[in-house]
Amino acid sequence: MFLAAVARQQICAGAKPRGRSRGGGTRDFFTLPTLGGFSLQKQYRDTLVFPFSREQVFQVVADVDRYSEFVPMCVGSKVLPGSLRTEHQVLSMNPETQRAEPISRRCMQAELVVGYPPFNERYTSSVELEHPWRIVATAAPGSAMFKHMRTVWEFAENRPRQGEAPVNPFILPASTLVSFSIEFEFASLVHAQTASLVFDHMAKRNLAAYLGRCQHLHGR
Repeated sequence: MFLAAVARQQICAGAKPRGRSRGGGTRDFFTLPTLGGFSLQKQYRDTLVFPFSREQVFQVVADVDRYSEFVPMCVGSKVLPGSLRTEHQVLSMNPETQRAEPISRRCMQAELVVGYPPFNERYTSSVELEHPWRIVATAAPGSAMFKHMRTVWEFAENRPRQGEAPVNPFILPASTLVSFSIEFEFASLVHAQTASLVFDHMAKRNLAAYLGRCQHLHGR
């Protein structure tokens, strides 16, 4: 959910977009046309297998109040009081079956602070928790940092591929295929110039930070 900018290498649209990340995942990063040598718009995708259950991973990503404890360069994070609400019987696309299924969706407003000396940038996100397979965060209108920003997390049980032996739950732990994507546009060229390299560095470390949090909480 938290903005995590770039991958191991920046790839202009039309160049080689796909790479490999550790854990058998894939990593895509696209930088859209630049202005004055800095891109205002970026898109980034990453996938990684976590050796934890889907429920465990979902709860780590949903725990916005704790982001400042482990997310790179996040120096402040909180769910705004009174913003949490629940919508019942909402149709949501199951990423495993690609079918719409009824769920209870929780929605909230979260305030995040990004610290990169000498600046601290604050913005508010609207967060939708579609338990157990998706979390979507969208920067609220009026952000000083972003013209727009949308982050999507998806969680799928890591099942054996066709022809592979099934996982023995008594021997191996459950695992989850985590898919992360973000697209954003800086609000101004000034923000692009001052923050672009910082956010690029954050993206490289993003999934590793959440994986480390899972390991810290669940001991693997």
